[in-house]
Amino acid sequence: MTDQTPNRLSRKFGRLGVAVVAALAVLAGLASPAYANFPHFKTVSVSLAGTSAVTGLSVRSSAGASAELPDLLFTWTEVGIGNPDVVYQLGTSVTATFGCVNGGGNNPSATNKTTITTPVQTTIQRTADKNGQITVSVVLDTGSVSPPTDFSCPSGQTLAALSATFTDNTITDTTNNLTVTDEDISVTLGP
Repeated sequence: MTDQTPNRLSRKFGRLGVAVVAALAVLAGLASPAYANFPHFKTVSVSLAGTSAVTGLSVRSSAGASAELPDLLFTWTEVGIGNPDVVYQLGTSVTATFGCVNGGGNNPSATNKTTITTPVQTTIQRTADKNGQITVSVVLDTGSVSPPTDFSCPSGQTLAALSATFTDNTITDTTNNLTVTDEDISVTLGP
């Protein structure tokens, strides 16, 4: 009679190995869809919108003076999106200084300046492509930012935006509860 213990033991380890491999395959199959629904921002950029905002940064005459601020261009790519429809909220906090510019394009050193801080936001909805990716460029209009209604310039002077700082430049994926913030932007607009 031969000893059967080694054969039985090797069969038990063989069955155990098959069970472990099967369990790992099931876990791997369950983990794959979770990775496909792992939204995250791949790229993010916030900059001044349009070249006119960049080239028109100094006021040379009262005819060129403007009380308008440059708009912001938000550009991003989000990947790993499982839900095809995503709602985004774009926002910035604008600190702007407005003042009076005379006919020579100068800002008199009088106290006729005012600085305000106000939030600007918008909400948009986009649909992911078949790969679960959204790439977007959106201009955030800052036209709502203006000096207080009781601020005015003396005769012969024109109201102008002198400078602006855009802070907390955020993109929020409200569908997946993700927020990313880009760097602050400061711009001198007048004399």
